[in-house]
Amino acid sequence: MQRKTAHFPCLTFSIGHFPGQGSAMIKRVFITGGTHGNEACGVVLAKHFMASPELFSGFSFDTTVMLTNVASIGTNTRYVEEDMNRCFFKADLDDPTKTATLEARRAKELNAVFGPKGTSAAADFIIDLHNTTAATGVALMMSPTDELGHAIAAHLIALDPSVKVCNWNATQADWPMLPSVGKHGMTFEVGPVPWGVVDGAVYKQTRRLVLAALDYVEAHNAALARDGPWSSSTVQVHSFVRSVDYPRDASGELAGVIHPQLQGRDFGRLARGDPAFLALDGQTTIPYTAPEEEVEELFPFFINEAAYYEKKTAFMLARRIDRPVQVAKQSPQYELS
Repeated sequence: MQRKTAHFPCLTFSIGHFPGQGSAMIKRVFITGGTHGNEACGVVLAKHFMASPELFSGFSFDTTVMLTNVASIGTNTRYVEEDMNRCFFKADLDDPTKTATLEARRAKELNAVFGPKGTSAAADFIIDLHNTTAATGVALMMSPTDELGHAIAAHLIALDPSVKVCNWNATQADWPMLPSVGKHGMTFEVGPVPWGVVDGAVYKQTRRLVLAALDYVEAHNAALARDGPWSSSTVQVHSFVRSVDYPRDASGELAGVIHPQLQGRDFGRLARGDPAFLALDGQTTIPYTAPEEEVEELFPFFINEAAYYEKKTAFMLARRIDRPVQVAKQSPQYELS
């Protein structure tokens, strides 16, 4: 079956389900592109998936591929009026007065399609395709409590050890990112890629890993249908700690930029006293300073992300933890060579 709508460019691929499947089975999967309209690899990949229904045949779940912020795709900008990937707090989605911007209204419309958030009707799994100008490689962003998301991540890391996992802020009860609307979900963040550019190597890697993620969802459903087998594993997770701003002068203007020794070193260790910024004289190194009580090893990511200048974020910091996870055994292997 193919379904098209005027407001939401999308295609749905409906396949037969396992007989008698339980509520834990994954039934509805969404792949979304264009939440940020200038992240072209995700936009082009979503369009490719929409034109390629054969890629989704044989699965036990329905897959819908959508373009989300269509207006910002049309203008090749991150957003039109506000960052749509900060518009999905449940309280905002449920508040009928939160309609001041194009993105706030679009978020409500999308919530009606693959939500409503926090209900049994919400999509089972959402993959939101993104690119970053930072050198993150493939970084999967997800809720710290998402068991399926971490199992998928463990599967993808087994196929491609360069994949990283990042958890959204564990101190929050809710998150404003689009994938949080689903029961399970992740942001597929891949970089470095300039705005509006499709990088062939990044596109190829993302395509293969997204399809491998769907293969794992199929293995997950099969394992539930036959009551296993499962294996115990661990996945290395980068758990968000805090954001760090650029040095600024008394008027709030930039007083320093990312130091050349830090640039491009996403997920590398950053210790107190390491070069973090370069003053605008081009000579003076500004070291990383940490609160006195901060004694654990921390790892920066989204270093010098272009979109985060407006958010006053030079980079984010995370701690590393090994998270236990149950993985469906004998999951299909997707060739990455």
